[in-house]
Amino acid sequence: MAQALHNRDEYGYPTQPDSRKKLRNTAVHSSKRILLAVIYILMSLFGLVLQVQARGKSRPALRPETFHPRRILVIRLDLIGDLVLSLPVVRLLQRTYPDAEIDVLALPSSARVITSDPDIHTLFTYDPNIWRRPKGLLNPRNWRDARLLRQCLQARNYDLAISIFGPWAALLSVFSGARRRVGFGKEGYPGLLTDSVAGQHWDPRDHIHEVDYCLRLAEAAGANIQAEDRVPTLTVSQTAQQEVETLLQQEGVVADKPLIACHVSSNNGQSKRWPIPYWARLIDQLIRNDSATVVFTGAPDDKELIAAITARMQEQAINLAGKTSLGQLAALLQRADLVITGDSGPMHIACAVGTAVIAIHGPTDPALSGPVSPRATILRDDIWCSPCYKAKGAPADCRFFTTQCMKNITPQHVFNTVETVLGQSSKRQPEEATIREQTQSVEEIKDGHDLS
Repeated sequence: MAQALHNRDEYGYPTQPDSRKKLRNTAVHSSKRILLAVIYILMSLFGLVLQVQARGKSRPALRPETFHPRRILVIRLDLIGDLVLSLPVVRLLQRTYPDAEIDVLALPSSARVITSDPDIHTLFTYDPNIWRRPKGLLNPRNWRDARLLRQCLQARNYDLAISIFGPWAALLSVFSGARRRVGFGKEGYPGLLTDSVAGQHWDPRDHIHEVDYCLRLAEAAGANIQAEDRVPTLTVSQTAQQEVETLLQQEGVVADKPLIACHVSSNNGQSKRWPIPYWARLIDQLIRNDSATVVFTGAPDDKELIAAITARMQEQAINLAGKTSLGQLAALLQRADLVITGDSGPMHIACAVGTAVIAIHGPTDPALSGPVSPRATILRDDIWCSPCYKAKGAPADCRFFTTQCMKNITPQHVFNTVETVLGQSSKRQPEEATIREQTQSVEEIKDGHDLS
């Protein structure tokens, strides 16, 4: 089970690995580096062939005055939060080239959060992670799916492809047959992109937010960036809204109480989670003192983590983990008066649907991947080693195995922040709220093809 709590301390954080596990991790990391080096050499040769073939071909400037695409493909094969942060690219391309059809290629596990987006014409899904294990090369279905994806993409006859992140996105932009391919050159392989943008994601010298990397690519594709373009927006279908209302009624939720959604889990690192006993104390206090209705959100794999929290509680919260689709989750977060979460995909969903958010950060830097919303309040403890997470390295787990940066953010402090946010903000007046970083001391894929 992905969220299993074995080898965890009482706070829910990983314990220090033994020497055998350290040796195994070192061996896996070394073999992976060797394999990636071999792949880089082979793909560089492929890129050289593409460069030779492209010699002498004229390329008009990527500007609406000189470039008139009929179809554009945006590729983001990443987690839910990263996909949501990429939506400004879709908005800007639609505004810049209003006559173009904008398609998106995303992971199957993430794509369903954007099925209702009015700016997306066709939504394709594909998971390149199937090739990460050697046995993936021996599976005939994987080869059939890859061939089918290539056929589907090339049938669209793209004029432009945007490779938002990583070598797989750059490679698939080539397989799509797009005549112009925009992306960060250092993230792909030499020669794959026709319009290479300088720099790369998460360069420590940049220290800029993920959404700003996305905006760089949109600008390179011809878009004119405005200040308001930085905030992602997510469309929630009326069907999902109605389904969530029915679900809440079945759970006995009444309209005259504040509805607070708590997302206690996170991907890519256990230390991005707030401590288990802290969640229990906070939720008990919210139910007793604020008479709030508290709802747990999450995937089926989060049930064990939530059970560990509810076992420490005296009050009753509603557990909707595993009971909602991604579209319904977006509708639930939109319906909530407040969302409390760590650094997670639902954090970005809640911000994109306009809900007030309290985001608890520890090992990750909110300046790089935090919420982008005028209704977000960021809580973090600025101890000497935080933030420590490197996006290109290991998961966001504490190198000292204490995760003190998260433990220092007490339940009472979060509760006081909840009181302030609920008292000052209103979903009908989002423009009055501001981003605050507080430092403490101690439906099925729309018009698409699912190839997963």
